[in-house]
Amino acid sequence: MRSMALVTGAASLAALTALSGCSSSGSDAEASASASASSPAAQSASASPTPTEPCTLAPDTRVTDLTYTQLQQYELNNGEKIPTLAEFLDLANEAKVGVLPEIKTFEPAEGQPKPVPTTEQFAQFAEMLNERKDITEKLIGSFDESTLKYFADNEPDWPRIWFRGIGGSVADPFAPPTVDEMKTRAPSATALGVINLLYFQGTFPLNQQAYDTPKAFADAGIPVYIWYNTATGGDSVTDGAGVAGVASPGWEAIASLEPKNVKWIATDMTKEYTAWADAAPATAQPIPEMVAHRGGGQADVSENSLSAFQQAVDNGAKVLETDVQWTKPTPEDPTGVPVLMHDATINRTAACAG
Repeated sequence: MRSMALVTGAASLAALTALSGCSSSGSDAEASASASASSPAAQSASASPTPTEPCTLAPDTRVTDLTYTQLQQYELNNGEKIPTLAEFLDLANEAKVGVLPEIKTFEPAEGQPKPVPTTEQFAQFAEMLNERKDITEKLIGSFDESTLKYFADNEPDWPRIWFRGIGGSVADPFAPPTVDEMKTRAPSATALGVINLLYFQGTFPLNQQAYDTPKAFADAGIPVYIWYNTATGGDSVTDGAGVAGVASPGWEAIASLEPKNVKWIATDMTKEYTAWADAAPATAQPIPEMVAHRGGGQADVSENSLSAFQQAVDNGAKVLETDVQWTKPTPEDPTGVPVLMHDATINRTAACAG
């Protein structure tokens, strides 16, 4: 999420596309009542693992290929265990804050169907959230319409945010969203999630078309969730450097756009966001609700760690955003165990314990 030196043109767009959205792949997915929060593995991430083979972090070690016991051989880069969904929800419940878990889906291997969670896993997920009565908001975010539809049908009161990737089509791969596009691609969604520089007013430099994204979505009664990433910069009070001639607005510019339709801003910089919100000018009022993206990107914690989420709460976050996947099913946990991990593999953020 931090700014980095950028070059414009095709190289910038390639980097931006690779980093687009809350997901590295631009997707999401689903959840088992039979192996719900009562599962011993789901209740305790501190249970001593009994691996059947030595810990090795092979290239592309996927969460879904590991049982929960095998996953316990690994730890996050700050030395903590990889948290379970149950632990994350317990923290949010005790802190009385909201949650925005993105149920992950990833692009399929060539010639294979898209891997998605099961209906049982979706049901398990919903049951776990509903058991914790002090969580203040239960938001669902996904790039995937099938995920949004499950919750529209089964938890209709939960706001459903469609995470819209970089572009609307192959013909126009880098363009702001439109209401018609959202209604076509994500009819089950009730809110739009979009990267900061695509929440656009004016003539878009890359296709020379006119957009008034804030007004269009406000007129349609669709609230907006804004996120940032490394390529776009702007995850601060001030604007970022921009990408390929497209301005990258910071929090103050986003919050000041008229009409006021940004309900949430997802940021890594939770402490800084609170400091800005406490002193923000009238043009930025009302301040969008702060969502701690993967717990916030502070230097001394790992993303999606319990320490990161506690620090975000201490810094004033109102909603905790995270990423949920299921481990490989076993007879003891027939749906697998829901755990927190952004990438399809654990290699970037974890290592063998000890």
